[in-house]
Amino acid sequence: MPVNCNTHSSDNSCGHHGHSFGHGHGGSSARRLILAFVVIASFAGVEVVGGLISGSLALLADAGHMITDAAALALALTAHWLAKKAPSDRFQFGFKRAQVLAAFVNALGLIAIVVFLVVEAVGRFGAPPEINAGLMLTIAVAGLGANIAAFLILHPRAANDVNVRGAMLHVAADIFGSVAAIVSAVIIMATGFVLVDALLSMLVCALIVRTALPLLLETGAILLQAAPPNVTPQAVKEAVQAGTPAVDVHAVRAWQLTPGETMIALHAVVPARTAIDRVMVEIKQILREEFGAVRTTVQIEVLDEVVSLSPRVPVCPDQISAAE
Repeated sequence: MPVNCNTHSSDNSCGHHGHSFGHGHGGSSARRLILAFVVIASFAGVEVVGGLISGSLALLADAGHMITDAAALALALTAHWLAKKAPSDRFQFGFKRAQVLAAFVNALGLIAIVVFLVVEAVGRFGAPPEINAGLMLTIAVAGLGANIAAFLILHPRAANDVNVRGAMLHVAADIFGSVAAIVSAVIIMATGFVLVDALLSMLVCALIVRTALPLLLETGAILLQAAPPNVTPQAVKEAVQAGTPAVDVHAVRAWQLTPGETMIALHAVVPARTAIDRVMVEIKQILREEFGAVRTTVQIEVLDEVVSLSPRVPVCPDQISAAE
């Protein structure tokens, strides 16, 4: 049976794989969020007034969504600031996950908007309102320009920052809303068919769900400490045993602090007279290169050669030296 020599190592360095929240781009993300907030917030009021005067649901929906965008950008900025705070005795990994939480809340906000718009659209089928299509078109075109500007501001950082991506998805949904309002206004002006306003609003809802749902699932999984899709206990065990003298690997735990910042903890059983320091380095290299782990905790147990490895005595959960 393995003799637990309590030899373990916790590597808390953030290597090159932790790119999703890299410090080098922090200032760039903040500046882009601030600039996008100014663009969206300054135009939101115009759309609210225009939507109320014109009577367009599509325009009001876009206006309401732009207000939500401004709030989402403010939330993203707050989370970005929190993520830069140093760790403390209580918050030992800092506040990086605040950005994941902000993205999760943003996705929930998008889903809530969809529910509101669908209810409003269904109600309008029974009582079509009067719509000032000319005013609606003018404001929708201006709104499209503002949304495209905000989207282009955020897009360069969206791939590497889930917080910025959450804010950008709000703006992307607004672009769809502005396009729908423009199309709706043109059709109403040409045919007088006012119900197209409600129909196109529901189409926008479908597009919003398509963009928000993946973000909601991704950030929800991270907050629930789910393992990354490519990191399973069996895959880790096979990789470590194939690349090191370890004869058994167990108590494997994997989770993400943020997207791209995978953490893995495990116990490895090695034969007696094995160079433990060398095995430790080899295991950490495998976890980093094959699974993208930027934080690892490895505990080595030395095999007692007098006793067979099978059946192995189960390892109690409290023996695990995990990173959180």
